[in-house]
Amino acid sequence: MGIAWEKRGNQTIFSLDGKEALLIITPEGMADTFEKQGEGLLLWRRTAAGPAEAMECFASMERFASMCMEAEALFIPEHTMVPAVSYDGNPWGQDHEYKGLQMQDRNSASAEGTAYTFASHRCAVPGATCSWNDLLGVALFGRGVCSGSMQPKENGHMLHRILWPEQEGPQVLYSDAWGEAFYGTMEPAVSFTAWLYIAEGKQAVKGMLQAAWKREYVPKPPVRKTGEVWDLSTEYARLLYTEEKPSVEEEPSVKEEPSVEEKPSVKKDGFRAFSIGFTWNGEEWVKRPDFKYEIGWCGQNASLAVSLLYDYQMNHREESLQYGVSVLDSWVEKARSREGLLLTRYDPEDSLIDACNLGTAGQQFFEAYDQAKRLGLNKKKWLDAAYEICDFAMSRQRLDGGIGMSWNRDGSPHELKGTAGAFLILPLAEAYLRTGEDRYNIAAVRAYSYYYREFANNGYGTSGALDTCCIDKESVIPLLKGGLLMYRATGFDAYLDMAEEAAWYLSTWQWHQTVEYPADTVLGKMGYDTFGGTAVSTSHHHLDPFALCYVPDLLELSALTGREEWKERALAIWRNGVQGISDGTMQVLQAGPRPAGSCDEGILHTRWGNYQAGKNGGWGSIFSVTQWLVAWPCAFRLEVLRKCGNWNLLDGWRA
Repeated sequence: MGIAWEKRGNQTIFSLDGKEALLIITPEGMADTFEKQGEGLLLWRRTAAGPAEAMECFASMERFASMCMEAEALFIPEHTMVPAVSYDGNPWGQDHEYKGLQMQDRNSASAEGTAYTFASHRCAVPGATCSWNDLLGVALFGRGVCSGSMQPKENGHMLHRILWPEQEGPQVLYSDAWGEAFYGTMEPAVSFTAWLYIAEGKQAVKGMLQAAWKREYVPKPPVRKTGEVWDLSTEYARLLYTEEKPSVEEEPSVKEEPSVEEKPSVKKDGFRAFSIGFTWNGEEWVKRPDFKYEIGWCGQNASLAVSLLYDYQMNHREESLQYGVSVLDSWVEKARSREGLLLTRYDPEDSLIDACNLGTAGQQFFEAYDQAKRLGLNKKKWLDAAYEICDFAMSRQRLDGGIGMSWNRDGSPHELKGTAGAFLILPLAEAYLRTGEDRYNIAAVRAYSYYYREFANNGYGTSGALDTCCIDKESVIPLLKGGLLMYRATGFDAYLDMAEEAAWYLSTWQWHQTVEYPADTVLGKMGYDTFGGTAVSTSHHHLDPFALCYVPDLLELSALTGREEWKERALAIWRNGVQGISDGTMQVLQAGPRPAGSCDEGILHTRWGNYQAGKNGGWGSIFSVTQWLVAWPCAFRLEVLRKCGNWNLLDGWRA
């Protein structure tokens, strides 16, 4: 039967397979028309009442400087979503974020209960709102500059709204405060357009994502070629390389005094690692003086080291070989707790051991061992470190399959909750692929079952971004990667299906639009294109290129499923993620030239950042950048290039 609709006076009622799903009430003086554009997809056009069919009459029709197109879902939803902003109203975690769909009492009784409104540039799909239960689902979304809002009625039904002009309120989320509402202006118009997707359950979300993607995706070459990206990124990796000077007691011949920047938090034992990144100190770019070294996540020491081993094989740079080997050796030999456990952050000395870093390290140590063999090096201790991480995970796995998210340096549990524990699936599955030993397979199967079940029940992932305690993108990445690994290891189609479900969730964080920024803003001057980028979490409203780490996985998923969209999404991530790389001369705001190969961690694509500083043109200025040249974007670009054999594909050549 599919979708049908019936007009009853000023009401239009939409049904799916005979079940009433959606109600639209047309205001007096206006006319609504609906056009089916595909299975589940409807184009909704609203105009001023009158002879709209005769285009020459538009000039005499009434024009509107504002508009609200509202649709009521005729069911009680189990889930709601504003892509990249709100998942079921963000019930998980304690971060500063939008909680619920309506403003809570924050000393503003007049606004309490008012629905939040979100600008199109804040959301992954312009103006998008979604609600669904097992039987029915509805999505409303727009195009270009608009805003979206969603509000429950007393009967439990959800009101979906798309609004013009751009507006946000009743208060706006910034990183440190609630800012005042924003209400823009527009040229008066006689016609407004939105899209509806009506389907069974969550298929409405997937259908909306597919429709918005198909409408906006355009193949085009990236701003930098792959060879240039490799050279700039390996140059930055070598610049990040750091040797902690041994103490006088260990090395009496050392005459140089440590600089002021080097004094905090690390013991002087000759540790070799890649700095976590460069920051501007007001006069020059310097390596960050604290929280210096991390094996995965932001520091990506293991991945950078492996890439430099590849760089030696490709370009015979002795420096790359020396740095790569030294860093991996240091992490295995010197980054140990008093109890002998492998550390994930070298400093400060009370930092935790976490699943995100540990799982990443395990995979990288496996690959490092393989690459060392190709270079004629015997680095069994790297392989041993990978299996040591697997043993750590298995010894802490609970009966329900969960492993935990973080541990104290003595190995005792610190935090058991969080989807990010799934990162430890990755080395376990890799160990099974290499050895065929059932113990690794059993542990990986149990862990994947636990974390996927948690994700499927909630509809979101949590705590992958280690500096937040909220719903996020990163925590579900291992369910995509792990599902593909488990499919490779077992051949069971169910793992491929689960990997694809994870990919759909990750797509709710991916920008389906190119935001046009004012020419006088930082992003406007950079010519930054939001399309294909991904947001971080429900509390950190900025874009970053973290999705680069799963570009190879989306390409593999596309090949296995035959769905071209996954390849397109991967290529869009790559194009977005190679923007803003410095060639050594790039300057932003008042800072000096950035080191070659570096780039910003965060793009402030919407109203977010530090509210007070932003008022004065500082870090929180909207449509700007973070000025934090962290290591991980460089590492992930190199990782994509070493895993993707077809660089022509990334450069925009047709496969």
